[in-house]
This record gives sequence, structure tokens and C-alpha cells, in this order.
Amino acid sequence: MSNKAAEKRYRFGFLLFFLLIYLFGSPFLHPYPSLGVIAHVLLSTALCFAVYAVQKAQNYRSFAMILLIPVLVLYWLGLYDIIPFSRHAAYLLLSVFYALLILAFTHQLARAHVITLNEIFATLCLYLIVGLLWGALYGLLYDISPGSYAGALLNDDWDTKYHVFNYFSLVTLTTLGYGDIAPQTPGAAALCQLEAVVGQFFIAVVVAWLVGNFVSEKQRKRQNR
Repeated sequence: MSNKAAEKRYRFGFLLFFLLIYLFGSPFLHPYPSLGVIAHVLLSTALCFAVYAVQKAQNYRSFAMILLIPVLVLYWLGLYDIIPFSRHAAYLLLSVFYALLILAFTHQLARAHVITLNEIFATLCLYLIVGLLWGALYGLLYDISPGSYAGALLNDDWDTKYHVFNYFSLVTLTTLGYGDIAPQTPGAAALCQLEAVVGQFFIAVVVAWLVGNFVSEKQRKRQNR
């Protein structure tokens, strides 16, 4: 296998690696201002690998590449409040970008007929990006209306709440629900309800699809013997 083919085969593995490093490493970096920038670099790197993982079919990659530039610019501007409403715009564009990735990756998985390690990595990436999408939506709602959510983690005086809402999103997506962050308005509660439903739907449908394709592939191999 050529190096180019190997990179194409494991592109979701690269994306999954940076997503995991960002999600589980950034909370340890944010309390230290000198190290907190590393977390934002990790997310920016993950977004670039996400574009690389998108196939060129139906111009998904072109749209993702076009959207990536303003996403990164507004994200970094929003970190330091350089221009008014830059943080609002960053959350909004991140949400659109994540939604595009979800659409593209879902389309790629739907076209897969053979389950390989790359498809498993893609499924895990898709699940984590769904969590990031809702994390951006929670952040946008909280930034517009600070009373939408409340909890001990939101009382800490950190520069941004990106990692806090990513944590809250994944907890909600898995219906774990520690209760350390809670919605305070009907709109915020509805957003949480929708994510919980999507999380259960994802596990029920996508996992069943993976198992079904795997079993079908095994049966085809037995018939061809």
C-alpha cells in the first residue's frame, strides 16, 4: 500500500486522535493561561483534519474548506474579544461547520458497504462531532443569554467556556446527567432534550447499521467460499 493510500485509509484515525486529545486534554490546560492556547491550537488542528477527512463527493470538501477559514478567524478573534460579537459569530459558524461535517460524514458512512477500521473511526468521529455541535450551540445560547445555564463549572473565571460546554454536551449526549450544569430556561432545556434524543438515536441506529453490515459481509464471504 502506498503512503498516499495509507493516509487516505486512516484519515479518520488522525481526526479521532486530535479530537480525543482536544476533548480530554484541554480541561487540564485551560486553568493555566500560558498553556490554554495549546487547547485552542488542538481544536484548530482537529478542524483542519476534519476537512481532510471529508470526501470530495458532492462538493462537501469544497464547502468545508471555504467555511474553515472564517471559522478559524472568528474563533481566534472570539477568544480575545477583539471585535464586537466575534464570540457570537464564532459559536454560530462553528455550529454550521459541525453540521456540515455531520452531513458529509453521514453520507460517507451510508455509502460504505464494507466495514473497516476507517469506518469505525469515522463513526466515533461523527459521535464526537455531534457532541461538539451541541457544545457550540450551548455556548452560543449562554453567550447571548448568560442565565440560560447555571452550575459550579460556569462560575469559574476562565477566558472561555468552550471546554465546559463540550463536557456538558457529551454528558447530555450520553444521558449521563451529573447535574453539575443545568438548563435554566425552557429554550435551554429543549436544546438538552433534543441532544439526548439524538444521542440515543445515534446508538440505536448507527450501531445497528455497523453490526448489520458486518454480519452481511461475513455471510457474503462464506457464500463465496
